[in-house]
Amino acid sequence: MSAATDTRKLVVCALGAEEYGLPIEHVREIVRFSEPRHVASDVPWMLGVISLRGRLVPVHDLAARLGVRSARGAAAKLVIVDTGEEPIGLLVDDVVEVLQVDETQLEPVPSGEGRIARAGDRLVLLLDGEELAA
Repeated sequence: MSAATDTRKLVVCALGAEEYGLPIEHVREIVRFSEPRHVASDVPWMLGVISLRGRLVPVHDLAARLGVRSARGAAAKLVIVDTGEEPIGLLVDDVVEVLQVDETQLEPVPSGEGRIARAGDRLVLLLDGEELAA
């Protein structure tokens, strides 16, 4: 296996004191948060929609979706994620960095669902854009 397939880049986002990583190939762009237009929805984490380059993009509150606390402030961002169908915007407290990890830094979550990247003392839970849109 080549070194190129052994590594991956993650866009690391903060929600409160926790860090979550999205594969960089799923991230279309990162934009400053502005209040979305409210729309009726049965989905509790759906905040509304924004118009991005003439296209309506649904905005999901990632903290509410994951059941974690948010410390949303002036640094809040929308991470526009390709989901395999229509893009969605994920509201996060901040975008921290692009982190490169290799396969040896990835471990299964003890519950058996998902993976964690171990980068020094940091633990970054990997997220899947397609699963988040479901």
